[in-house]
Amino acid sequence: MKFVKNNIVPIGIFILTVIAFHFSGMSLNYLSAEVYTRFIRNMLFTLALILPVTCGMGINFAIIVGAISAQMAVVFALDLNLTGIWVLVFVVGVSVLLSVIFGALVALLLNKARGNEMIVSIMIGQLSSVIYQFIFMVAYGTVIHPLNKEILLERGIGVRSMLDAKNISEVFEEILPFQFEGKHYTLFPVLIILVFSLILFYLQRAKIGVLAKAVGSNLNHANTLGIQSNRVRSICIIISTVFAAMSQIILIGDFGTINVYTGHLGLDTFAAAAILVGGASIKEAKMRNCFVGVILFHALFITSPMAGQNLFNNPSVGEYFRSFLAYGVIVIAIIMNLRKEKMEKERILRETLK
Repeated sequence: MKFVKNNIVPIGIFILTVIAFHFSGMSLNYLSAEVYTRFIRNMLFTLALILPVTCGMGINFAIIVGAISAQMAVVFALDLNLTGIWVLVFVVGVSVLLSVIFGALVALLLNKARGNEMIVSIMIGQLSSVIYQFIFMVAYGTVIHPLNKEILLERGIGVRSMLDAKNISEVFEEILPFQFEGKHYTLFPVLIILVFSLILFYLQRAKIGVLAKAVGSNLNHANTLGIQSNRVRSICIIISTVFAAMSQIILIGDFGTINVYTGHLGLDTFAAAAILVGGASIKEAKMRNCFVGVILFHALFITSPMAGQNLFNNPSVGEYFRSFLAYGVIVIAIIMNLRKEKMEKERILRETLK
C-alpha cells in the first residue's frame, strides 16, 4: 500500500495509457517508434529540472532560456553556412557559452526571489522569449547584417520563421543509424542522453550535489554551516540551462528544421508535466522520475487523440485531454506538495508542544 500511495500519479497515468492505447487502435510498434522519437527530443529537458528541485527552487520553468540559446546558435551556424561535423561543434560550443551566460543571469534573478522561484522563472521564460523574438524579427537585417541573406524574409528584415537545419540533421543521421518499421532512426541522440545522464548521476554524488541537497533541505541551516547557498543555487540553474540547450539541439537535429520563433515554446511545460507524472514533486526529484515520466506522459499524449476519436467520434476530446494532462498534473502536484508541507509543519508543531 505504501508503494501505491507514493506512486499514485505514475500508476494512474499508466492505467490511463493502457486504456487509451486499447481504444486508439494503434499497433505497439507504431507507439514504440513514436515514444522513442519523443523520448530523445524531451529527455534532457526533463533531466534539466532535477538539480533546481534538489536545491529547493522548485520546477525551473526558465529552462526555456536554454532552448533559446541553442536556437540562437543554430541560426548563427546557418548564417555562416557551416557544414559537416563543424556545424555541430559550433552549435554545441556557442549553445554552451550562451546558456552559461544566460543561466547565470537567470540565477541572479531567482536568488533575489527566494520563495517565489517557480513564478519568477515563468516570467523570466516569457520575457526571454519576447526579447529573443524581437532580436530575430527586427534586429536581423537592421542592426545585425547576416552573411547568408537567404535566412531573411523577402523584405530584408527579420529571419524566416522556418529554416532548414539539414546540415545538423545529416550529422545526426550518419552516426549509429538503424531502421525500424521502414523508417530511418539514429542512436546518436540516445548516446548523448546517456552521457549527460551519467554526468548528472556524477554531479548528484559530487560535492555540488551534496551541497544542493543541504541547501534544499534547510536553507537557514545551510547558511549557518557556511555554505554559500546563492552560489550553489546559481550553479544548479546554469547546469539546468546547459542541459536544456543540449536537448534543443537534439530536437532540431531530429526534426531537420528549426521553427525560429515558436520552436522553444511549451517545452518547459511538457518537461514539468513529465517529471511530475514520473512521481517527482516540487521538493524532490530523481532520475528515475524523469525516465518513467517521459515515457508515460508521451505514450498517453500520443494515444489519447485517437482514443478520443474512436470513443466519441471526436478527436478534439483527446486534444482537450492532452491540455488537461500537461497543465493539470502541474497544478495537482503543486497543491499536493503544499498540503504535504502544511501537514509536516503541523506535525512538527504538535511534537514541539508535547
